[in-house]
Order: sequence, then structure tokens, then C-alpha cells
Amino acid sequence: METLRPLRLDRLAGHLGREVDGDGGFEIEGVAALEEAGPKDLSFVRSARYANRLALSRAGAVIAPSGVSVGLRSAIRSDDPTLDFCRAVSWLLPPRAATPGIHSSAVVAGGAQVDPSASIGPGCTIGSGARIGARSLLHAGVSVYSGVTVGSDCVIHSRTVIGEGVVLGDRVVLHPGVVLGADGFGYVGDGAGGLAKVPQLGGVVIEDDVEIGAGSTVDRGSLGDTRIGRGTKVDNLVQIGHNCSIGEQVIIVAQVGLAGSTTVENGAVLLGQAGAVGHLTIGAGAVVGPQAGVHKDVPPGVRVMGSPHRENRRFRRMMGALTHLPELLQRVRALERRAAASTPPVEGGEH
Repeated sequence: METLRPLRLDRLAGHLGREVDGDGGFEIEGVAALEEAGPKDLSFVRSARYANRLALSRAGAVIAPSGVSVGLRSAIRSDDPTLDFCRAVSWLLPPRAATPGIHSSAVVAGGAQVDPSASIGPGCTIGSGARIGARSLLHAGVSVYSGVTVGSDCVIHSRTVIGEGVVLGDRVVLHPGVVLGADGFGYVGDGAGGLAKVPQLGGVVIEDDVEIGAGSTVDRGSLGDTRIGRGTKVDNLVQIGHNCSIGEQVIIVAQVGLAGSTTVENGAVLLGQAGAVGHLTIGAGAVVGPQAGVHKDVPPGVRVMGSPHRENRRFRRMMGALTHLPELLQRVRALERRAAASTPPVEGGEH
């Protein structure tokens, strides 16, 4: 539960552009999930499916759809309670502003440019020619290599490594342990039974409003850049290979792996542990199911599952048929035995 200075429910509703059902003078003192909320807390309920959980909750007020009974509680009525609760929390509990300045233990190379309003935490290292934009926050232990550009209002969490020449737009969020701009995995046979490394000379471009989860990696391009488009959200432990091109407003869930030169177009969704071989395109608005193995292009708007991937309806039919396979095998074997028993023996030999 998060606590805050008391705020009237009707004032919050006005900020959200919603109507109050009940006592608009109810004072919110905290926000919490239904199971944890107390009588002074604001919570939310997505739909009538959660009526039982709401009935057991001690929440004093909720954000809820019209038509969903909230008992004696006050409510803000919403067409999208989840979104409005997120908006409410962001307004009620804004991020704490960092103190501008460079910590005494940070190392900033000559030629680096750090905006006076930026905040550079303990143990950070900033290479020559790097630029840190206005109001950006680098938490402890961030490594910024030479020639990196960090835009305005970025938040870079501890132990993130930003490799040489990487460019971040504005309002980019990198969670702990992200690595941007490591070499891509490229080798060729050297003619003598060994492997020669393919030079990795490109960069990484992260556009505005991208968020990348903890432990994720984005490799630099071998020649051109690896790119992640505006507003894309990447979960924890994701691997994005060299020269991938990720469009705008893409969602990539935990443990997805994209081999080099994969293109993911705008608005596509890749669910947990999905993987794609390189040099293919996942079309705009496509949805790749969990643990799917993408081995060829996915057309725009198509939903796929399985490994190798198949269109959703076909995959579900196959899985449904697979559950009947043991019984089908029994029937086939029984038919084979009956056929063998009813077949008369062949008399005589060859003439």
C-alpha cells in the first residue's frame, strides 16, 4: 500500500475526466490492490468478474465500470478502470525528482557534456564525447561509453551499460543490468578450421518513450544500426540481436529472443519465451504466442503459436487432435489385428 496526502475523490475524478458515484468528499489516503486495501485506500475493479474479490475488500473507494455494484463504497465510474487507476496513481504519487548534479565518486571524462539539470549517481562513469540530456537520472554504477547520447528525462538504473555510440531518445527508461551496444554474435569460418569474428561497426538507436526491462540486451549492428522504435516496451531478460529493427508501440515480453536482422513492425506483440530466426519480418499488429518458434515471415495482424509457428486456429486444431492420439492409435491397432485375423492365409508358393 502506498500512502499520500489526503485528496478528495471528486478532485481526482475531475482530473481523470470521470464521474463520482457516491460521496465525492471521500478523502483518499492511499492506493492499494483490492486484497490489501484499507478503508482509506483507493483500489480498482476491472469488471463484474471480480465482484467476489470486491465484496471481500476493505477498500474505501474504487474505480469501477458502470453497472458493477460496489456496495456502500464511493466509486469513480470508468470505461477503462485499469488505465484510469494507473493514471490516478501517476498523478497521486509522481516520481520523486532527483537532485541535479554529479556525485563526487562519479568519473566524467573530458569532452563529455552533462546538462546541469541531470543527476549522475555514485560510481557512474561517462566516456569522452558522451552527452547526458536535461533532467536525466543515472543511478549508481551506470557505465556510459564514449560518444553515447542520452536524451532528456531518461531514467537509467544501476549497473546498466551503454556501449559506444548508442543513441537514446527522450524519456527512455532502462532497468537494472540492461546492456546496450555489445557486439552482435557474428563469426565466419576462417578457412583453417577456426572462426573469424565479423566486425561489429554499427550502433544502437533507442527512440523516445522506450522502456527496457532488467537484464535485457540489445546488440549493436554489424554495419548499420539496431533500432527500437518510439513507445516500444521490452520486458526483462530479452535478447535483441544485431541489426534488428523494432517498430513503434511494440510489446516484447520476458525471455523473447530475436536473432539478427529480424524486423518487427509497429504494434506487434511477442509473448514470453518466443523466438525468431533472423532475416524475417513479423508484420504490424501480429501476435506471437508464448514459446512460439518463428521460422518465416508472419503477415500483419496474424496470430501465431507453436514451434514451428502456425496460425492460431490451425495450431489449436492440431493440439486438440493430439489429445486424441492415444485413443486413435489403439483403434488403429485394433483394426490391424482384426484385418490380420480376417485375412485368409495364402496357399501355395510362387509358380
